[in-house]
Amino acid sequence: MKEKIERIQNVLQKYNIDSWIVFCHHSYDIHLKYLLEKWHSSPTLVNVPQEGTPRVISSVMETMMVNDEIYEVQSYKKGDELIELLKSEMNGFSKDSKIALNFVEEEEALRRQSYDIITSGTFKALTNFNHTLNYVSAKDIIFDIRAVKTKKEIENHKISSKLAEELMIEVVEPQIKPGMMEKELAAIIEFECNKRGGVAFEAIVGSGPNSAIPHHKSGGGKIEQNQVLLIDYGSTHNWANSDITHTYWIGSKPPEEVLRAYDAVDKAKEAAYTKIKAGVLGEEVEVAVRGVFDEFGYDHEKLFMHSTGHPIGIETHDIGYGIYRGTPIRPSKPLLENSVITVEPGLYFEGEFGVRLEDDCVVTKEGSIRLSNTPKEIVCL
Repeated sequence: MKEKIERIQNVLQKYNIDSWIVFCHHSYDIHLKYLLEKWHSSPTLVNVPQEGTPRVISSVMETMMVNDEIYEVQSYKKGDELIELLKSEMNGFSKDSKIALNFVEEEEALRRQSYDIITSGTFKALTNFNHTLNYVSAKDIIFDIRAVKTKKEIENHKISSKLAEELMIEVVEPQIKPGMMEKELAAIIEFECNKRGGVAFEAIVGSGPNSAIPHHKSGGGKIEQNQVLLIDYGSTHNWANSDITHTYWIGSKPPEEVLRAYDAVDKAKEAAYTKIKAGVLGEEVEVAVRGVFDEFGYDHEKLFMHSTGHPIGIETHDIGYGIYRGTPIRPSKPLLENSVITVEPGLYFEGEFGVRLEDDCVVTKEGSIRLSNTPKEIVCL
């Protein structure tokens, strides 16, 4: 936690911002959990100044969860006390101080939803306490602390991916049987993730035709013999998420069309890794992936409807630069050294089956460090 605060204060100094304030209830702003490493249900404010000790205002029921070796802590019992503490906090700054809040300007709101977190009412209430301050968007702070990982954060991602792979191969795969409901298997996966640290996101279990729906909602459908089974899941370790997708065949002998699609997706994934390197445009990687599908004769415009990879961090779809085709509005960006991204090509044959292979990696100057390795050949269960 100390490392986080030091890093944030360095970023504040870089942008000449005096303080970063995060305020919400029920931890709907993920940065509250990031800063305090605990879920808080009561309205809670964290103020990280450019210099000095950061401060926390929270309910008396929850201040005992705050690390008082890192934070100066103030507690309240009733709403009126909270308002007085907030008023005092906002009036404790010097005139014209630059204070960052988690919002973006109107012209960016529809493109930067992940930064536009504080509600308009809360924004007005906080800023009305002191009209002499210069309130600015925290978007640059948020990007810098989340897009590029520290050594410790990368180590946490390595552990998270390893835990996810181990639980799938050692615990989950032996339990998969024809007749199981999708949601039953999803519950097993999430239970095993929780035993090891936490669930990164609700597991996707798609059997048969449902495997052709990239973000299928696991339901009452049953896993059946001689069908494709797609599982997209992730664990978390110390706020670092993993995101992995396996594709299986339920039975002993997959048909040729399934084997061929799996081979194409695996080769597309390998083509991505030949291009991934810090400074390379994400679009170059995307083109390589789609080029493999062209070689196999697949219409990737129809059969591959998402991009090849996204940043991953404290959120499964995190802030940073991923692997996608650029547009005039959203141009492709160079991959960042020490960012963590997914590589997830797929082919989806509507009403029949889908194949996706997804792994996580760290982007380096030389290329990448793979954090997970889905099988090169389809596993039959």
